[in-house]
Amino acid sequence: MTGKGRKERMIKLGYNAARAIDRYLRLRGKHSYAHSPKLWLGINNRQPMTANGIYQMISRRGDEAGVVVHPHKFRHHFSHSWLDKGGNEGDLMELNGWTSPQMLRRYGASARNVRARRTYDRIMNGE
Repeated sequence: MTGKGRKERMIKLGYNAARAIDRYLRLRGKHSYAHSPKLWLGINNRQPMTANGIYQMISRRGDEAGVVVHPHKFRHHFSHSWLDKGGNEGDLMELNGWTSPQMLRRYGASARNVRARRTYDRIMNGE
């Protein structure tokens, strides 16, 4: 995957996500823009989706489901879950492609209080 700043990185996918992308790639071959290096193509043989188009699509699907969602919410959720379950901060930085601990603090801050309370309960109350 090519990320921000044209940095290339490997991403890890679960089994179900890998299967879904495999099915999509087989269908994608019939699209008039199948030659594009971009992964996500527009419907009805439209051009590849832009970052803004993907943002809008995810937001719209969230609205339809009654959930406030945007692409970075997935990163926040992943980062919070990783740290909440005791994941290593250095490993999280590597998985997210961060080179600065500042990013770790930014993404970890959104749920730091929740994690601190859970840790307290586990240590002090044996939960």
